[in-house]
Amino acid sequence: MYVVALAELRAPVDAEAAALATDLGVTAYEARLLLVAGMPSVVKTTPDKALALDLLARLRARGHGAVACDASAVVASTAMVAMQRLAIGPDGVTLAEPPDARLPFDDVLALVSAVHRQHADTTTTSRETKFSMQRALLTGGVALTKTVTKETRSASDDRAGVLYVFRRSGQTPWILREHGTAWTGLPVLAATESENYRAAVALLRERAPGATFDDRLVTRKAPERTALSGSGSQKTVRSSTEAGVDLLAHLLALWIARGAYR
Repeated sequence: MYVVALAELRAPVDAEAAALATDLGVTAYEARLLLVAGMPSVVKTTPDKALALDLLARLRARGHGAVACDASAVVASTAMVAMQRLAIGPDGVTLAEPPDARLPFDDVLALVSAVHRQHADTTTTSRETKFSMQRALLTGGVALTKTVTKETRSASDDRAGVLYVFRRSGQTPWILREHGTAWTGLPVLAATESENYRAAVALLRERAPGATFDDRLVTRKAPERTALSGSGSQKTVRSSTEAGVDLLAHLLALWIARGAYR
């Protein structure tokens, strides 16, 4: 599947919405919804490579910052090199696991800050047998109880900061997570995970001055993927933006790599 996206819009939204609507064969209102969601904005997914390249050319001809990629080239955050036990040195980052893993700062192309959001709705069904006087009277004492079914629902939301580290060499990106990281490699330890995460991001930015930093995905909404889990009396519907954010981060890295970033 090929993905075409706008990374930078260089015309008024309404003007581009009309032109984009013609390109996509949709209404101007539908095209506008794609543009106001924020940048980068995925405007087309198609299995037709030629169609994707034609749309890419049209967008660039109108002066916009547009990128395209094969979705299979997007590295999922779960497949990236996790910076779980890191030491930030003057020239690069080294990891305790895997052994000897090292990221030189001069190989860092982009530092893309983002947030992964997860939501879970859990439904628990319980059945309880209770004595029923009414049932006993109606059945002449044959049936003394009734079964009461009760459903309880609970919801939870979680958000976690992540920093995507894309490399100039094209090797597998690295990722720093707000939660689950051992921060003992930092020069100074703070009291909370969030404080240590922010300190690590600031230190990486300082020591990789040649890298482009972009934090638009901290607030940018991403599409969610939903999954159902559980069986029997308990079922949970989970939704996560992780895959959507992975794609948007990849598109931003492509835009930065083109040297057209502003």
